[in-house]
Amino acid sequence: MTALVAVPLGLSSIPFALAADGVAGVLIWPVTVALVLAMPLRHRRPGTAYLVVLAAGLTLVAVSETVVFLPVYLAMPMVLYSVAAQGPGWARRSGLFWVVAAPTLVLARLVTTPGTVVGPTPGAVLVLWSVYAAPLAIGWIWGDATRSRRRWYQQLAERADRLERERRALDRAAVAEERARIARELHDVVAHHVSVIVVQADGARYALSTEPELAREALDTISATGREALTELRGLLGVLRGDGGSGPAPQPGVAGIPALVADSAVPAALSVAGRERPVPGSLGLTAYRVVQEALTNALKHGGPGVTAEVRLAWRRSSLVIDVTDTGGGPPAAGGSGHGIIGMRERVAAAGGRLETGPRPERGFRVHAELPLRGIEHEESA
Repeated sequence: MTALVAVPLGLSSIPFALAADGVAGVLIWPVTVALVLAMPLRHRRPGTAYLVVLAAGLTLVAVSETVVFLPVYLAMPMVLYSVAAQGPGWARRSGLFWVVAAPTLVLARLVTTPGTVVGPTPGAVLVLWSVYAAPLAIGWIWGDATRSRRRWYQQLAERADRLERERRALDRAAVAEERARIARELHDVVAHHVSVIVVQADGARYALSTEPELAREALDTISATGREALTELRGLLGVLRGDGGSGPAPQPGVAGIPALVADSAVPAALSVAGRERPVPGSLGLTAYRVVQEALTNALKHGGPGVTAEVRLAWRRSSLVIDVTDTGGGPPAAGGSGHGIIGMRERVAAAGGRLETGPRPERGFRVHAELPLRGIEHEESA
């Protein structure tokens, strides 16, 4: 594209070159060729093209007053544009100086040379100076605006790239948080099912010789509990590994609490007050895990003959879970085990409140209140 401009400008300058004589007639040819070559050179080497144009212009002004209006002089504003747009800093600053200095030198040459068409009147000098300076100023200003626009686009691209990296970091943090939650799920699953298996295995061992039927029932419970544990573990580990395929089984919720209580190794009764209604999956899972962990604690620490009672109360703005047992005391270490900590974290994450501790009469109590945000319900409890 630049060649389509450079070649016609060079050809249109030939008549002026032929009309020149003396030293100007000799120098005008290499100077014209240099200006023509500077136009395509400005794209790759703007600093070099700028020096070529500067040297050519100063040479012509020095040797002749009649060739300062060659058409090929349009190479000067084009090169100034490239210098201001993408040239080195020294060339850009120097180019701004020559926007003013070059017309001044040309006018000084014309005014001080006898026989030129330009008189020393201020009006004529100002008009001619403006005509000569305008293309140079337009080229430099346009180039500087282009450079500023490119820098602005580059800053936008860098900002978009930074935001993209931050988004990916947040995604990784969310994945890590989700995997930490799944790890807690694994703890709850393993703790509950292994506790059931251990207690049932101990009971089967003691009853094997005296009450084979009870031992058989205990072994059936161990088998069923082990299969259930394996099913949940496969699903949760599949999520941790990022496996494709069918994916993990749906997480249990409030609807799974009756089956959990019925299948518990601890004899437990369930009572529900109020009108049940759908809840978010995360809140339902929290309710399920609270009941599961409370029954696991009763099994592990309640002692022989322990029983439990699970009460669910649906209130206007909360679901209240109350699990009590008749065991001989609280969980190990005064209730500071990982199960209690896990329950407390889950309930706090749901925006609820958890209370645990020994009962005045006997046994242990787990009391949780889970808020039901955005669910309108008339209290019927």
